[in-house]
Amino acid sequence: MKNTSKIKTQLFILLFLSIIIYACSPKLYVDEEKRYQAGTLTNAQIDSLHTFLKQNERLALKDTIIIKYDFNQDACWDDLKYQNSEFLNNVRWTFQKNILEKAEARPKVAIYQYREVGERFSQIKSKGLEIETDPGFLKKLLFKEITTCGTAAIILPDGKFLLVKSDPQFSALLLTAGDIQKKLLENLVK
Repeated sequence: MKNTSKIKTQLFILLFLSIIIYACSPKLYVDEEKRYQAGTLTNAQIDSLHTFLKQNERLALKDTIIIKYDFNQDACWDDLKYQNSEFLNNVRWTFQKNILEKAEARPKVAIYQYREVGERFSQIKSKGLEIETDPGFLKKLLFKEITTCGTAAIILPDGKFLLVKSDPQFSALLLTAGDIQKKLLENLVK
């Protein structure tokens, strides 16, 4: 009888630990319906965001803001860590070139790249890209949920925002104004 009780206790502890590990693990969103989250920032939050982003000397603040946010300890790009340096440089160059082309095509949009404070980022995401380190402001404001492959936020001038979770390729840049409005409506109603 004692062995059965001991086994039950051990199973309970194992189950409890598994739940905690799962709850604390970054989420990977592949389901299109669950991948998007919409909301609205208050005027005070928008003002704070603008003040924060004005500190970034690389970009000028514009009407619409798109932010790609990467989390520390993310394993999204780990499969590429065994590639040679030339390949990694080509991936970085292509990623950055895509962002620059999208920014050039959208003169009223400022595109930022930020990452959480930390030391464990992929070789792709840690060198050669124009990624700023967030002191915690953006994480607290928009990027509260840690996701695998980061999250992108599209913030409109009226404060409405759309989060694109698990966005390794920064696919938020592919959304048109119509796509954004449609996804905002679909996700604000949920």
